[in-house]
Amino acid sequence: MLVTLGSIGFGLVFGWLLGLYDVRPERLPVAITSLTGASIVGAGVTAWLGGISALAPFCVAALVALWVHSQWRSELRKRYPKSNNT
Repeated sequence: MLVTLGSIGFGLVFGWLLGLYDVRPERLPVAITSLTGASIVGAGVTAWLGGISALAPFCVAALVALWVHSQWRSELRKRYPKSNNT
C-alpha cells in the first residue's frame, strides 16, 4: 500500500513538473526528447524502488496531473492573453 501511494505521489509531482515545461515551437524536438528521457528515468526509478506493479499508478497519476496542469494553463492563457506592449 505504501509503495502504491508513493508512486502515485511521485507521479503527481512528476506530471505537474512536466506541465510546467513551456515549449517554443523551434525547440520542440529537443523538448520532446528530453521529456521522454526524463519520463523513462522516472518510470525506471519507480519500478526499481517499488517494483513493476508500481508503474501503473505512477503513469496514471503522471498523465492525470499533466492533463490537469495543461488545462489549467490553457484557461489562464485564454483569460490573460500576452500583451505586446511590454
